[in-house]
Amino acid sequence: MIRRWCPTCRGWQDFRQLNPDEKAAVREEKGARHFVGNLWRCTAQGCLFYQTHLHARGGGILPEKFREEAAASE
Repeated sequence: MIRRWCPTCRGWQDFRQLNPDEKAAVREEKGARHFVGNLWRCTAQGCLFYQTHLHARGGGILPEKFREEAAASE
């Protein structure tokens, strides 16, 4: 886990690396050649924001289905 500023939550949050399903969704959206090995997701409840280790500008929002999965697992 790392601690980063989340622009969606507007605060400092813990981030974890994307799991394989999340990586596949990013590749589907951004293209098969997009590097997903260093992407981190905000762990705040309901947040779908992800970014590279050091740069929020390289980030994005995961598909809505990942919000539902996070809520179901809690």
